[in-house]
Amino acid sequence: MKAINPGYTIQLPIFEGPLDLLLHLIEREELDITTVALAQVTDQYIAHLKTLEKRQARDLTYFLVVAAKLLLIKSRALLPSPSPHASEIEKETGDDLVHQLQIYKRFKEIAARLKERETQALRSYVRIAAPPRPAPHPDFGDTTLDDLLTI
Repeated sequence: MKAINPGYTIQLPIFEGPLDLLLHLIEREELDITTVALAQVTDQYIAHLKTLEKRQARDLTYFLVVAAKLLLIKSRALLPSPSPHASEIEKETGDDLVHQLQIYKRFKEIAARLKERETQALRSYVRIAAPPRPAPHPDFGDTTLDDLLTI
């Protein structure tokens, strides 16, 4: 992966140099990630972007990749390691999330179909289920309540 800009350096209280060197030192555990303020790294990069006349998408994506790696390493260092039961909970949560995403996908597909019908001015929809049948009411004709009581 190519470095961002050879002239671009990060200046932190504990480190000064290019971004890729910072990542390299942290990955080799020569520099403690918990002492690096990622907000400062991001702020400095944004300030660097404002000074550029022409921004390259390649440089922006490289920064995002490196920043994501740094964030992942820092989150792993700061968060407690999961217990053995956590993997079961994560699996259940993951299965629930997959199920919710499948339902969401179905609703999005149906909404797209309905939108397509609307744009084609097809405003009628086929009823798939049988129409409901009303409960039968007996026809008593001219029979009154007195006739029923007499019978």
